[in-house]
Amino acid sequence: MRIIFFTVLVYLVLIDPLSGSQIMKCKTKKQSGLDFIGKDHEQIINSLGLKDFSIRLSRTREEIVQYQINLNKLKSKPSKLKNVHFSEIIVMKFNGYPQVFHCSWRFNLKLNKINENSYECIEQKNKKDLFSLDYLGNFSLSSTFEFNVAEKKNQKKRETLHSIFGKCEIKIKE
Repeated sequence: MRIIFFTVLVYLVLIDPLSGSQIMKCKTKKQSGLDFIGKDHEQIINSLGLKDFSIRLSRTREEIVQYQINLNKLKSKPSKLKNVHFSEIIVMKFNGYPQVFHCSWRFNLKLNKINENSYECIEQKNKKDLFSLDYLGNFSLSSTFEFNVAEKKNQKKRETLHSIFGKCEIKIKE
């Protein structure tokens, strides 16, 4: 009976606060790297579904900090406090194609403030795209963009590295 009680208590205190997620609405404000293709970067960004898009954070900074505070209260030795925290961000593009990113956030309860350090993320499927999100909602997304180049009689595929920059705002806290 004690084991069941302890398990329920640990779940309610430590795990349940982390089960929420947060949706943010993002808007691209500028780009870098698409000039090599031509001056139609707005059209390219729109076709990639990245002019206006949403992201879903599996764990917010506040949830991570609260979890660390709860762990600190347990006063277990050695300390269970972490310096790096992992979460997931799903970029939900308006062209219908989501991208899943695995993220880390460097935060030490005893050393850092909640507004320090960005989420640093890498795309899960191909491990090429990078996403960064700071406390104020400023983001950068760096990836490769494949395009066709007409050279004489052949169409050749080329890639260019590009980054987009913008701002995300909280839409929904689930």
